[in-house]
Amino acid sequence: MQFKRDRMTSQERIEALLSGEPIDRVPFFSFSLGFNCLNVGYSIADYFNNPIKSCESFERTSDQYNFDKLPVLGYGSNGAWEFGGEIRWPDGEFSQAPHITRHPVLSEEDVKSLSLPDVEKAGSVPIFLEWAMRHEDAGHRYVISFEEPFLSAANLTGLDVFCKWMYKKPELAHRLLEISTEFKIEFFRILKAKVGTTRCIPMLGDAAAENRIISPASFEEFALPYSKRLHENVLAFGFTHICPHICGEQNRNYPHWAKIPMGKPGIISVSQEVELETAMRYFPDHIIMGNIEPPLIQSGSAEEVYRQARACIEKGKQAKRGFIFAPGCELPPKAPPYNVWTLMKAVDDFGWYE
Repeated sequence: MQFKRDRMTSQERIEALLSGEPIDRVPFFSFSLGFNCLNVGYSIADYFNNPIKSCESFERTSDQYNFDKLPVLGYGSNGAWEFGGEIRWPDGEFSQAPHITRHPVLSEEDVKSLSLPDVEKAGSVPIFLEWAMRHEDAGHRYVISFEEPFLSAANLTGLDVFCKWMYKKPELAHRLLEISTEFKIEFFRILKAKVGTTRCIPMLGDAAAENRIISPASFEEFALPYSKRLHENVLAFGFTHICPHICGEQNRNYPHWAKIPMGKPGIISVSQEVELETAMRYFPDHIIMGNIEPPLIQSGSAEEVYRQARACIEKGKQAKRGFIFAPGCELPPKAPPYNVWTLMKAVDDFGWYE
């Protein structure tokens, strides 16, 4: 089956959306990482540690499925390796992203002695910089997902220990948040020097702050001030659009997220646990992005995927400042190809504005 012919290129569509101009159809952000590499015969690990294969696999996969050209690199264990911990690249049947095998902060004394590393050489940073430079050469927008300070601070010592310190020894938690924020500010300063701010869209996500883990009051005390500071600095560097991936069940945190500067406009990535209407209510002046369920794409029938995609697109088109259709989190690396094609079929059937 042939899709309708796009009346705009992907680059034209994204630029028009960011500028507030009319577009032909709803853009699709695939949120695909490991899926791209598996699709062309590489390993999932290649997406995270081999910028050449990572960039090549996205270009080929996006051409195959007609995804809009918005590649993304990032993973939720960011922060540990960069401060001297250890990670393991994804391998085996059920691993889809790098995960932490040793945290760099194992005691209270480690917190007190922790110092900022050489950011440009730390952990994954050289990989991120090379990946960004390769996509810069490709001439289209790309997304660097470097996480919010709260998640990275938790990765320094483990989420369970970090949460205990929040309540019993908050000064330790704040110290980890301070140094994580400093690290991220310096990363974006370096990124600007390497690639500029024209094409790169920073994605600053946080899965650790969801309401099944912390309360809105804890978010206000421990997450909000550091995210505000990071976002303010990123925007001051000249990046014009920030995409927060508000991961997980964070309905009660949305009033606080709305206090954080996101750019003009920001792109609000909505997890499947939150209704699109909720995001529209709190972020009327920003682009809304989301939020079909990744588990459904992985395990549901094509008919179920199509129905939910249609509902998501029809809701999203009501967003005042614009909408990008996307999974609510990463596209499952082993999603059935036909289900992934079905997402684009739904865009073609229901995503047109004229």
